[in-house]
Amino acid sequence: MARFQVRMIVMEGGERLPLLIDPDGVPLFWPNAWLLTMRRLAHRASNTLQANCYSLKFLYLWAAESGIDIESRMLSGQSLKSHEIASFAGAAARHLDEVGGDARTKPTKARKVVSLEQVRMGAPVIPKAVHKHTTSNRVRTVAQYLQWLGQEGSNDLDLEAASKRKAQLDEMVAKLNAKVPLTKGRNAVGQREAPPVEVMDRVLAVLEPDSPDNPWKDLGLRHRNRLVIHLLYGLGIRRGEVLGIKITDHVQWRQNRILIARNADDPTDPRKHQPVAKTRDRILPVKDKMMDMMQEYVTHFRSKIPGARRNQFLLVAHDTGRPLSEAAYNKIFLDLRARVEGIPRSLSGHVLRHAWNDAFSRLIDARNVSPEREAQMRSHAMGWAPTSGTAETYNRRKIIEDAEKFFLGHQKNTLPREGENE
Repeated sequence: MARFQVRMIVMEGGERLPLLIDPDGVPLFWPNAWLLTMRRLAHRASNTLQANCYSLKFLYLWAAESGIDIESRMLSGQSLKSHEIASFAGAAARHLDEVGGDARTKPTKARKVVSLEQVRMGAPVIPKAVHKHTTSNRVRTVAQYLQWLGQEGSNDLDLEAASKRKAQLDEMVAKLNAKVPLTKGRNAVGQREAPPVEVMDRVLAVLEPDSPDNPWKDLGLRHRNRLVIHLLYGLGIRRGEVLGIKITDHVQWRQNRILIARNADDPTDPRKHQPVAKTRDRILPVKDKMMDMMQEYVTHFRSKIPGARRNQFLLVAHDTGRPLSEAAYNKIFLDLRARVEGIPRSLSGHVLRHAWNDAFSRLIDARNVSPEREAQMRSHAMGWAPTSGTAETYNRRKIIEDAEKFFLGHQKNTLPREGENE
């Protein structure tokens, strides 16, 4: 079965550009033409382009699996039929490894079933599924691409034929978009929110370099990983922002400040998959203790790592000295969750951003700040536009707690008091 790849290339000026590659290692013309002309020229971020590219990879894997020459079909005016649209929409929830022959299945030998347990052991494995947001983005991206591809095939048609082709494409796109699963609205239970305070206290205690529960043996890793968590939790910054901090350009050592800067397409960043900041530039204050953590790590550990002097990024891999990758960053949380008792499986860098907002809400409550002023302060700290309304997303725990207090208070007023007859 066909194997397609998404390959990231780094342009001379630092721009990251994803390309969809066919099984022979050749860039596919039409998907990459769409990415370059319709997405890149619209100033989409490299991460968005990469997500678009993976959606197109999924389309081509599904088409190969289904025996459909998607390019010939669309260019010749043969839109996807209703059952094909239903097939694609149903498959869009599957993991990439499960589509187009990418799944690895072990052949099994025929045997005589002698017990119910053996039957259960031989039952088919449930296919891996992706998040609803991924499914939605896949369907939307593919709908946009197929509409563009179909229009490209009608450039030489006369006006009447082109109008008819457009009507067919519009109908197909409408059917595809109707298959986009709902991802928001009433499904509020189970959404990501901050962990309880006692969990955060446990995390910070474990991260101390002399803690017997610290999951890393190397002292340098203990100091680096403690710094990562404190920067995330103490400043409320994102993964791309913490991985992009530079010692000379961003850390203001004498002023106890850190510049959180937008750094897309940084030519000095050797990482193909460059971590980028998604929010606005801002300068954040830093306590002496956190500055001491950074100074200690840079002076006593980072300075002794071979290759670390070749870049100015604060956080580096301790075996190569290269800037810390997103995979290595993610492994910090994998190690914490797997090796430390009491650490929830949901703990991640983004959950720490929620934890910062939870702590911010508690401080605001203690100081009796107006809601308008609170929103302004929170938006500045997080790097959001003042009118974005994003603050509500990161304040779910506070909202839930306030709502619970109201419900309990209301029930206290309405239910029979102790000693009264029902």
